[in-house]
Amino acid sequence: MTLPTEPMRAEHRDLLPHVAALRTVADSISRWGADTGGQVVGTVTFLHDHLVPHARAEEAVLYPTVERLQGAPGATATMVADHAEIVARIDALEALGRSFGPVRLSEAEANELRAQLYGLWAIVALHFVKEEEVLLPILDAHLSDADALALFERMGAVAHPSTQGA
Repeated sequence: MTLPTEPMRAEHRDLLPHVAALRTVADSISRWGADTGGQVVGTVTFLHDHLVPHARAEEAVLYPTVERLQGAPGATATMVADHAEIVARIDALEALGRSFGPVRLSEAEANELRAQLYGLWAIVALHFVKEEEVLLPILDAHLSDADALALFERMGAVAHPSTQGA
């Protein structure tokens, strides 16, 4: 039996390898090579282009729907707080990425970069678990397949407005 929220779960599965890359890159910082900086920049670019729009769509569409179904305004405020921290860490990684070149980082720079990468990885991984184990079952219990499809289409329009109507 397919759950109404399967499209969201599939999107998480698509994002998870990129989230896992945060940990992989963090693990490689002590072996800084010519491509390590590029890996950091590539990861940050992916997060800006895919994870941040995903979060924006959740805040605009998914979370208000969960709050309405539960009759609990503000119930997803902690999830929004997660998003704020995720975006702040992505921004910090972007700033760090602009500050280093192909040479080995200082110990302080390496520690800061590693901390940001591991921290972001942990926050995003936990955030996905909270969505899948707490929020999505609420939607599965209350939405028809058609209602869920409409919800995910609205999320897509928020996340990627330039591709709508094309």
